[in-house]
Amino acid sequence: MLYPIVIYDNLCTSCTSYAKFTNRLVGGKITMIGHYTIQGKKLKESIFPKDYEGLDMSWFVTEKRAYGGREGLKQLIKYWITTLFNKNHKEFPKNNFLFNECSTDCRTVKGVMIRSCSILTNSKIIEIN
Repeated sequence: MLYPIVIYDNLCTSCTSYAKFTNRLVGGKITMIGHYTIQGKKLKESIFPKDYEGLDMSWFVTEKRAYGGREGLKQLIKYWITTLFNKNHKEFPKNNFLFNECSTDCRTVKGVMIRSCSILTNSKIIEIN
């Protein structure tokens, strides 16, 4: 698996839009994985503590740490800056955004605001063994 990885809520319209924007921002030089995909579930099992699914936020994952929410956003910005100046990044496979329509309010203004605020208010760092 190529790092860094962003884990996002692939059942949420707003979150999928954020993931697509992130992918474009870094020129596809990142691996995008949905929380609810088979690959996402397996990855989370391997990096998160037992009985923790990490569904409350998006994650920026490196080989050594998983950064959730605000911490993940900080790491993503740092990574984006390095992609601007370092053109010798490894080749990443094309990210596909298979989306099933969400049944929550994530398309409404209120839903977008709640999700936008949650990325700034939630924060977590998990060391990967």
